[in-house]
Amino acid sequence: MKIKLPRLKLNNTDALSLQVYAYLRTLIIQNQLPPGTALSENELSAHFDISRQPVRESLARLSREELVEIIPQKGSFVKKISVKNLKEVCFVRVAMECSAVRDAMELDEKSFNRILTRLEKNLAQQKALGPERKNAHERFLYLDDTFHALLCSFSGTDLAWNLVQSIKGNLDRIRFFTFEHISRVEHLCAEHSEILNCIKERDEEKACCLLKAHLYTISETYKQAMEEQTSWFLDEDVAAWKKARRKSA
Repeated sequence: MKIKLPRLKLNNTDALSLQVYAYLRTLIIQNQLPPGTALSENELSAHFDISRQPVRESLARLSREELVEIIPQKGSFVKKISVKNLKEVCFVRVAMECSAVRDAMELDEKSFNRILTRLEKNLAQQKALGPERKNAHERFLYLDDTFHALLCSFSGTDLAWNLVQSIKGNLDRIRFFTFEHISRVEHLCAEHSEILNCIKERDEEKACCLLKAHLYTISETYKQAMEEQTSWFLDEDVAAWKKARRKSA
């Protein structure tokens, strides 16, 4: 499958490979490049008017993030979503974010309140965002990511969120697709609010319990996405899902 790409204006500040990577990653996550889409090095380099090397580097990075499959002698293609990968990402996110919440309880009052204030401001922005707003998908998912990045910042290191961000591409594809018609903004905001209230009260056990449940919501959400777009998922995952449905019928 091939698709015509929109233009990208490259800048002279960032590495070309990073710009191409970020651009293609966004298109994949927003499902503008569905599974099976061919990503030819030659065609991409011609499209961006750059050499093949930065394109090759960007595709290699997307491959490491499970978003692109590079098949020798055939080329590179947008990869189907793996349920195993989704569950692995959930496991890592829970470990990272719950650990950061526990670290929050050890922070001095000034540092704790500084992050808390930013979380409260972020949550207020989430609640004020209506689904009718232009680019509501991108805006809410940005605010959602920022909320979780702030939770990770309780750990005092950038590495936690950077690691989470580098592995959650397939999860983001589900999030973008299910925005509003499956995953309701008001429901997600309510969960964020509960988690934040527990942190404010320094109830780390309840906060971590709620956070785990919140992050593992994707374990059910992907099934609804699969029902609408079976072609996006690995064949074996679709077969297992259909078999489970027949058993429960």
